[in-house]
Amino acid sequence: MSTPRAEATGAGVIARLPLGLRVDRRCGEDPADARRAREAQASGRYQRLSGPAVVVYRIANGNHQQTGVVVEVSLEHYRAGRIRPHEATRPDRDRLMDEHIEESRIERTPVTLTHSPDRALRSLTEKVTATEPDVDLTAEDGTRHTAWFPQDPGLARATELGLGGVDALYIADGHHRLAAARRFAARHDLGPDHPAAFTLAALFPADEMRVFGYHRCLPVSRESAPGVLEKLKSLAVTERWEERSAAPPEPGVVVVRFADEHHRLKLRPHGPDGHVRTSLDIVALDEEVLPELGITPTSCGNGPPESCRNPADRAVLFAAHPPSVEQIMAVSDAGLVMPPKSTWFAPKPARGLFLRDLTAPA
Repeated sequence: MSTPRAEATGAGVIARLPLGLRVDRRCGEDPADARRAREAQASGRYQRLSGPAVVVYRIANGNHQQTGVVVEVSLEHYRAGRIRPHEATRPDRDRLMDEHIEESRIERTPVTLTHSPDRALRSLTEKVTATEPDVDLTAEDGTRHTAWFPQDPGLARATELGLGGVDALYIADGHHRLAAARRFAARHDLGPDHPAAFTLAALFPADEMRVFGYHRCLPVSRESAPGVLEKLKSLAVTERWEERSAAPPEPGVVVVRFADEHHRLKLRPHGPDGHVRTSLDIVALDEEVLPELGITPTSCGNGPPESCRNPADRAVLFAAHPPSVEQIMAVSDAGLVMPPKSTWFAPKPARGLFLRDLTAPA
């Protein structure tokens, strides 16, 4: 993928305050399908914010928190390269997202975007979050979601000023949703001011983001696993193999686990063309290590080995060190992408807290 960066510097505000946004102050059950999303919207459960509305949103989990703003981002700027992906998407997932957006015409989870820290936006969010939030809830996983909706014209102007200072946005979570929104807008061609010309997004500064790696699970039988592990030792990309070492992954080292055994695969220095993408461990794992084994892996998230769809003694688990946010942004700036499911940004926005209708101008 290559995006001409001359287009990316074009004039125009990359995001705007959301119009007609609905919020569930109780944050009930997520309307997981199109019919239930429409029913939830009509039930009165969601309160429509008078807009354009300033929405400051904080997500906290453990000792980590990230604070940003919920906005509508322009799909035209996505096409032009100011909103930049870092991962490829999967065709099967693309089809599912297209079907859902066509049926529901509702967005219920903002995509997560990050950007270089902006002093104006940070000053705004610090001022707003010093007050009592309008929404304060804790999800089942312990993640706390707080949101503020200040009705202050001065804050609205300050937010718009801060958004105007953001040169580029980087997709952290929601590659498939943003691509589906672009395809929906292209299919229906409803005009540049229609809600479908924008998509809902939560913007957070890059220095507050937390990124993890995605594991890879290689389904194998207990009988064939020793052969797979033995083959890993002799790959051209393998510099060193460490038996039964449970140390966590680090740059240049992939942790390999089968059943209760942990090993470490030290990669040879890679990236001969000097670009950051080819130096990433997840790229080497997906494009050099796993193809040599002749078995298609699956992505199983950032959880423990039991999160893989195969039992621990029926899969070899690979855990590569995740790229940094700076490396991710560098890949995006070059117009390149990593393999699908290369990164796991967490915590994520709550599903069903916000609803945005795509059917009519707000």
